Amino acid sequence: MTPRERVLTAVGRRRPDRTPADYKAEPEVNRYMMEHLKAGSYEELLRRLDVDVRRLEPRYVGPPFRTFADGVFEDYWGIRSKHLKAAHGSYDMHVHAPLWDAKSVEDLERHAWPWPDIFDYSVMRGQCAQYEGYAVMYEGADLFTRPCILRNIENVMLDMIERPEMAHYLIERFTAFYCEDITRALEATNRGFDIYCEWSDYGTQRGLLMSVPMFRTFAAPYLKRLIDLCHSAGVKFMLHSCGAIRELIPDFIALGVDILDPVQVAAKGMNPAALKGDFGDKLAFHGGVCTQHTLPHGTPEDVGAAVLDRVATLGAGGGYILASSHDISADTPEVNIMALYNPALRAL
Repeated sequence: MTPRERVLTAVGRRRPDRTPADYKAEPEVNRYMMEHLKAGSYEELLRRLDVDVRRLEPRYVGPPFRTFADGVFEDYWGIRSKHLKAAHGSYDMHVHAPLWDAKSVEDLERHAWPWPDIFDYSVMRGQCAQYEGYAVMYEGADLFTRPCILRNIENVMLDMIERPEMAHYLIERFTAFYCEDITRALEATNRGFDIYCEWSDYGTQRGLLMSVPMFRTFAAPYLKRLIDLCHSAGVKFMLHSCGAIRELIPDFIALGVDILDPVQVAAKGMNPAALKGDFGDKLAFHGGVCTQHTLPHGTPEDVGAAVLDRVATLGAGGGYILASSHDISADTPEVNIMALYNPALRAL
């Protein structure tokens, strides 16, 4: 099978020739893996790891991000962050956003909301041509977590209870932006991608961030619009949510989600075999190799055992794309990443 055929067969919950694989990692990881494998480019790194998925990205042409003397920068949503170094790698810490102080819908309306005019989508045509034969993914929508950063998660939670009109207005603005973004990407590529991924987190390590009824009120209707838009173009929909979100999986399926990412196996209730047994006839899975424990702290043998387990459980009869349970972090040894992408372990 070609990589594209392999991925789409698995997403269709049929048995491919072997389990397909995807790769996402922190920039520091990409750099040291390229050096480790003597890869001259990111594309060569993906080829050396036998990765079946490629990603599209429009070119940002909007105004330069505002920067401040203390190193804080402001993105196109108005979220202010500071880039900090950690023991391994680096990260952006969100420090402020104008909507943290909003008291009414009128305050939200006065915000400088972005629109997809800030992107040039025409570059995606060439990317599609470059990735012929691979499963192509476009991603980026975030209908809950990014609104929570812009508004502050405590405020959003209070809004849903005390000021529901503010919560709906906020999520609607993000939904309108991303529906237009997807529409422009589809037009620019002549419907040239196979999977769309939306990023949100609805769970903590031990349970949901909100009740199931609140999810159905404040998240589900907006997700449904994105899912229906993708399905109308023949694009599969992958939903990302870290955490213990097992209670929401029946709702995801009812909304039309095709693939669940990232299967955070260290979270409560996210046992891979149990998820496959309960939902594997209606849902494909992406991820599942633990970035909290196994990849950074285990041995290559531990990683290999995890891969074999996921292939045997989540991949039984198809329905699984091998990947880490989040972006691979910079405290992960090269030998463990090589063990994760050992093609000999992907046989079904």
